Amino acid sequence: MIPQIVYVLVANEHNLYLEEMWVSIWSLRRFHPDANVKVLLDNDTNDFLNNHPSLLELITEVIVVPTPDNYTAKQRSRQIKTTVREFVKGTYLFIDTDTVICQPLDDIGKLNCDIAAVPDDHLPLSECLFPPINDIKRIFDLDCSDADYWFNSGVMYVADNNFTHEFYRKWNENWKYSCFEKGNSQDQPALLKTCKEFGYPISCLSGIYNAQVAMSLKYFADAAILHWWHMDFIEDQSYSPFFSLSIYRDLRKKGTITDEISDLIINAKQSF
Repeated sequence: MIPQIVYVLVANEHNLYLEEMWVSIWSLRRFHPDANVKVLLDNDTNDFLNNHPSLLELITEVIVVPTPDNYTAKQRSRQIKTTVREFVKGTYLFIDTDTVICQPLDDIGKLNCDIAAVPDDHLPLSECLFPPINDIKRIFDLDCSDADYWFNSGVMYVADNNFTHEFYRKWNENWKYSCFEKGNSQDQPALLKTCKEFGYPISCLSGIYNAQVAMSLKYFADAAILHWWHMDFIEDQSYSPFFSLSIYRDLRKKGTITDEISDLIINAKQSF
């Protein structure tokens, strides 16, 4: 049995994050129709989501998380993401919106650890394409070169215990400092700092559960969760409807998962 699935959504009519999540949850329901799916969002996004009854039918519970009025959309998203543990009871699997589930996730329910995630780039920290060492030093005046991995926060298994609650409290504290004192709103630098402070407690999750397609093909064929991880500096991404976002634009236009869209989701690995 899989743990409850958690998404974080901050979206409006000017972006496609809601459509991304719609595709992801629809793909999840193919394999786990009875999964407990929770969506954490802010007030504005809740109003926006309520205009999409077909998507709401796929969601078990919507949790509105209070966020400061002066936060930008990205800041609200990261604030919610780094406090998920506070608002969700029980073990969960957090999944980013820009994903497609390609096979059952039953083995996730067999995990016996506090937190598990997949390394960023599917590489050791020393070999990462975008190493965070200098950013961590600049933001936190901290040397994290002793870390084996810099974990991607797009898919995270999180148990419910005192340790994980304390870990998330510190992650949020570090994120706020990074964002508002040092001008870096990304959540992963704060995650790495938190990992160092707690003695690097995150266990490695198999790469098939967060196959970061833009960075590696190693786990693509066997992927259970494809993570598109859009990269804006690649100008022409028409080689895939998921990278070009055309599938999400079509979903917004149609307002429903059509046969054409469902075929693309089911055959995501063949969509290039």
